[in-house]
Amino acid sequence: MVGMNHTASDNIHLTAIPVHGGLKEYGEIRKLMDGAFPKDEQTPMWMLRLSAIRKNVDFLAYYDGNEFCGISYTMNSDALVFILYLAVRDSVRQKGYGSAILQSLKQRYPNKPLALNIEPLCSDSVNYDQRVKRYGFYAKNGFVDTRYQLSDRSCTYQVLATTEQFSITDYVSAIKRLSLGLYSMRVQKQDE
Repeated sequence: MVGMNHTASDNIHLTAIPVHGGLKEYGEIRKLMDGAFPKDEQTPMWMLRLSAIRKNVDFLAYYDGNEFCGISYTMNSDALVFILYLAVRDSVRQKGYGSAILQSLKQRYPNKPLALNIEPLCSDSVNYDQRVKRYGFYAKNGFVDTRYQLSDRSCTYQVLATTEQFSITDYVSAIKRLSLGLYSMRVQKQDE
């Protein structure tokens, strides 16, 4: 398949290619997914690939030249793009590839806000410093705190988006559509 070229900066020129089992880096993509996300937040690869057959779901591998850099997994609804996964290879982290992938997604969906979930900034959490860095990364890339939290049976997440005019209804609809209605969650405004 032909990839889509996106220029993220003068030094990074990403090509996005749909993830499939025949990719040379498929094993590396699996390891990246396993290492980047806690086990209770991982969806099996076979399920991700099956879901990505749908026209509104994209599971993409990003390359700078021939070098595999990272992945994104998104759900494109009528009103927004929900980022379920975004990960960058350890060997190229801190080199601007995460920001370049986000820029590529913004270019791919120019008229839609992006939304995603992160662990909330709880000062008593074991990985508080990591959470602060992650929040700073997304804030630097144009994401704002929507003041909504999503809770499921195992975790609570803070919802970020690239717009202040965030529609929680569209967000919930996108997640339900991505999960085929099987994901059980509760979304509420913070401080409620």
